[in-house]
Amino acid sequence: MIDGSVNQPNETSIASRFIGRPFVMKLFLSSLILVCLVGVYSVFSWAMGDLYGYKVRYALERWQDTSVLPQLQEVSDVLADSNRALSWEARNPEYVELKGRVLYYRALALGLDDQGLVDISRAKTLHQQALELRPRWPYSWANLVLMKSYLKEFDEEYHQALINSLKFGPWEKSVHLTLSHAAALSWRALSLEQKRLFAKNIERGIVRNMPEIRSILSVYNRKSSICAYLKRDPIQNKLCSA
Repeated sequence: MIDGSVNQPNETSIASRFIGRPFVMKLFLSSLILVCLVGVYSVFSWAMGDLYGYKVRYALERWQDTSVLPQLQEVSDVLADSNRALSWEARNPEYVELKGRVLYYRALALGLDDQGLVDISRAKTLHQQALELRPRWPYSWANLVLMKSYLKEFDEEYHQALINSLKFGPWEKSVHLTLSHAAALSWRALSLEQKRLFAKNIERGIVRNMPEIRSILSVYNRKSSICAYLKRDPIQNKLCSA
């Protein structure tokens, strides 16, 4: 009777093959070590990038919570941290966006002079690069709208960035505030459709962020102009009558 079973190689037979073939054994071990080293480096790169990225995020959150602009030297120090984060993870979309946001604060600290506008242009490019890596991220779209508002670039990219901001982040606080700023800054240059889109953003924003949006519109003396485009209801009345 023929036995149809197939003998399975045991661990001893596998090991003996490698022992009998020194070159194969060395190649296997070298490959294993290489894979381990790549894994260790990837984890280390992530950890170092996150270390510097955290410092940048913390600084930006602190600046956003105050009405006083940071000192230029402080901004330069944070910009150096953003560069260090990118040196470890150059294609991390968050770090790319963070650097763009820091450059924006440096432009404000410079008083939006010629060098400040160069920083605004560089920030715009960084937000575009971040969107190539993370195309559904509403904060990058909103920041792109704001940078192009400062540069007075009211082109098709501006219009699409506005639409995408509202599409991907309709109830995000940061989107509400960033687009409110862009609207107040650019109101006279906007098309009727764009004014209506910005108005929809503000209508959603004042539900939860009334004081911040009121402050933004008041700084640019745009409250009455924009209020004319808002839906009439008690919340709109609270914003526009104050």
